[in-house]
Amino acid sequence: MKIAVITDTFYTINGISRTYQELAKYCQKKNIRLDIFTIGTTAKHQKKGSVNIYQFTVSWPFKYYYDLPPFDARIIPPGFKEKFVLTKYDIIQLATPGSLGIAARLMLSSDPTPKVGVFHTMLAEYAGDWTEKNLKKLPDYLKYSITGLSQAAVWQILKWFYAKTDLVLAPSEEIKKKLKILKRPIKIFPRGVDTKIFNPNHKNKKSKLPVALYVGRLSPEKNLDLLVKLFKNRTDCQLWLVGDGPYKTGLMAQLPQAKFFGYLTGKRLSQIYANADFFIFPSTTDTFGNVILEAQASGLPVIVTNSGGPKELVKNKINGLIAKPKISAFNQAINYLLKDKKRRELMGQNARLSAESQSWPKVFEKLFKIYQGMI
Repeated sequence: MKIAVITDTFYTINGISRTYQELAKYCQKKNIRLDIFTIGTTAKHQKKGSVNIYQFTVSWPFKYYYDLPPFDARIIPPGFKEKFVLTKYDIIQLATPGSLGIAARLMLSSDPTPKVGVFHTMLAEYAGDWTEKNLKKLPDYLKYSITGLSQAAVWQILKWFYAKTDLVLAPSEEIKKKLKILKRPIKIFPRGVDTKIFNPNHKNKKSKLPVALYVGRLSPEKNLDLLVKLFKNRTDCQLWLVGDGPYKTGLMAQLPQAKFFGYLTGKRLSQIYANADFFIFPSTTDTFGNVILEAQASGLPVIVTNSGGPKELVKNKINGLIAKPKISAFNQAINYLLKDKKRRELMGQNARLSAESQSWPKVFEKLFKIYQGMI
C-alpha cells in the first residue's frame, strides 16, 4: 500500500501535526510506504525508512484566518506538482483545506485514485467568531448578519473541497452529524495518545494548592473568557496555562495570579500535565481535543463543555465532568473536584484507564482497515 497525505501543517505544534507525526512513526515501524507533503519556511526532503516527508516553501502568504497556520491561503510552487504526480498511490488523504490541500484538490479533480478527506477543525465557527469580534462596533443586526454570511461562505468552500473525496473522516460522532452537510460518506477517525510520554509517573513536585491546567492555543475562539471569569477571584486553587496565541497578553493582564508557561514539548510538558490536579477545557468548538487524551493519560480528571467533540472522551463523574459552558456550571464542576481529594484521584485513575484504550497504534489499525476497504 502506498499512501500520500497532503497537510498544510506537519512540523508545527497542534493536534493536526501531532496526528500525522504519529502516523509517520507508525508507517515507518510497519514498513508502509507513506509520502507526506507539507509546507514550511524551507524546502526540504526527509526520508525515514518507508516514509518520505516533502516540505515546500510558499510565496505571497495570505492568512484567511488569524493564528491557524494550517489554513493560510498561499501560492504553491511548481515543485509540489512535480513530486506529487511522480508516484501512483493507492490512497490519497487530503488532511487540511488550506493552500496545499486546495492545490491537490484541483490537481485530483479527475484522478481515479481513492481519496480520503479528513475534517479536523470547525472553520466555519472560527470564521464566524473572528467576524463577530472584529465587527463588534457595528449594530447587532448587521454584525450577526455578516457573521452568518461568513459561516455560510466557509461551508460552501468546504463542500467544494470535500466534493471529490470518496470518504470523509470525522473525529467524533457529534462532528459526523454536522458533516452531513457535505453529502459525502463519513466514518469516524479518532485520535490517539502516547501513554508513555503522558504518564502520571512524570510527577516530580507537589503544589500547596490544587492545580487546574489548560493546554492549547490561547485564542478567543477557545472560550478562554470563561477561564477569566472562573479564576480571577479564586484562591482555593491555581491556574496553569500552557500554549501561546493572540490572546495571551489579554489573559495575562486579566489573570495576573495564573502561571503562563508558553509553548512546551517533551519532558517539560509531560511534567506539567502530571503535576496538575485536574484539566479544564472550556472550548465549545473543538472537534476532538488531543489535549484531553494527554491529560487523561497523565492521570487527570477533565472538565469539558457539553458542546463539541471533547465530551465524547469523558464519562461524567467517572473520569471527568461535562458541564454547560456557563460560569455557574463550571464553578460547580471545579468545586466537585476540589471538595473530595480521594474522589478526584479515583477519577484521575479512571481517566488513565480510558486513555490506555486510545493508543496511536490502535487508532491507526482502525484507519488502515478503512483504507483497505477502499482499495
